[in-house]
Amino acid sequence: MYKYPIFFLLLLWLPVVISAQNQSSPSIIDNYVQIGVESNLQLLNDAFDGEISRSELRSARGRFLPEISFESSYTFSDGGRTVDIPTGDLFNPVHHTLNELTGEQRFPANLSNVSEQLLPNDFHDTRLRIVQPLFNTDLYYSYRAQQNLVSEQEARRQVMVDELTREIKVSYLNYFKATDLLAIHETNRELFNELIRTTESMVRNGMETPDAVLTAEYELADVEGRIAEARRQQSAARTYFNFLLNRNLDTPIRQDDSYLARAAGYQDIPALQEEALMSRPEFDQISHGIRATENHLKLNRANTLPDLFVVGDYGYQGTQYKFNSDQQYWSVQFGLRWSLFEGFRNRERIQQSHIELRKLDNQFTELEQQIRLRVMDAWHAWSAAETKLEAAESGLEAAEAGFEITRRKYEENRVLLVQYLRAQDNYTRARLQVAIARYDLKSKEADLERETGRSFTNN
Repeated sequence: MYKYPIFFLLLLWLPVVISAQNQSSPSIIDNYVQIGVESNLQLLNDAFDGEISRSELRSARGRFLPEISFESSYTFSDGGRTVDIPTGDLFNPVHHTLNELTGEQRFPANLSNVSEQLLPNDFHDTRLRIVQPLFNTDLYYSYRAQQNLVSEQEARRQVMVDELTREIKVSYLNYFKATDLLAIHETNRELFNELIRTTESMVRNGMETPDAVLTAEYELADVEGRIAEARRQQSAARTYFNFLLNRNLDTPIRQDDSYLARAAGYQDIPALQEEALMSRPEFDQISHGIRATENHLKLNRANTLPDLFVVGDYGYQGTQYKFNSDQQYWSVQFGLRWSLFEGFRNRERIQQSHIELRKLDNQFTELEQQIRLRVMDAWHAWSAAETKLEAAESGLEAAEAGFEITRRKYEENRVLLVQYLRAQDNYTRARLQVAIARYDLKSKEADLERETGRSFTNN
């Protein structure tokens, strides 16, 4: 009794699942962009540079941790400076007097003076040493500057990704523009073939002179040449697109109808400019460069502060390389290093950092002006392309209607061949103009997306 209600519930639920899958799945053009980004050799090399930068960052972070080392030395020596100890001169008279007082020879009175060399002989020092920085401004600000440089490198890579994405989209549009132009020329060839058949029939019926056939055949030969050129352009566009994706140059290209469809209009210029100022990765690149320079400046200013560290040793020290308990030792030392004068080198480094900061500030301001200008130019180019497409579509409607009227009249021998050819040429040129204007509009959309820093998805 519950079978049919469950069945209807499944029917209601299935479209929702399919719709969710379609929304989550990337489009064809998005897949192409992903392939291009992942396989681009320049981006791969830049990714390797990023890995090196992150490795250097991890290395800088490791300098905060203690340095542990095992050290051992064994010394053989002979000669050099000595230390004379007058053992005999000091103790022999005392021992002689004691012997006389006691009446016994209990104390040696013939001790020799001792001469010990300063260089140790048959001596080893084996220890485990731990060095831990306690206060070191160089480590702290160097680490922060390296963090900024890693972020700057990531922003620079994003700039390259955005530019490659735009290039892939424009190349994709160029391929299908060449494909549509080829299809229009091939359709025009069919029209001329039909014209030749109609004209030959009219010649046989005495309605047209033989030279009309020759004129139509000449026009057909001209179209064949245009078809050959269109095929060359299509092949070149396919080759370049596959080159950007780093794959076989003859690989077929799938059509993405959702992307090729006409997009909705864009908002006004000020809003697009503000959007670009918020999302363009070039600003992040300069901002991280400014922060890195500021940390270098702080590092140079902090050179007037001392560095503190602690050193701990645990090991054995003695002769004959033995590890007896009486040779065991440990020690803890606190150290301080304070640079008081470096020949004004630090002052010059501070001055250089100030100059670099002013330079980066100027670059940031200049970039803002450039982005505003480029967004404005891209918007006007897109707007002009949209107007041009609307005009071309209106012209196509008129040219198509005029051609159909002229073709019927020519078949009824009511217009001359030259009038038919003019109408057909107008119709063909109108179709070409619409195709070119449609793909030019999509190219201007890709340029506007690039300038505003939008995510490259279909609107």
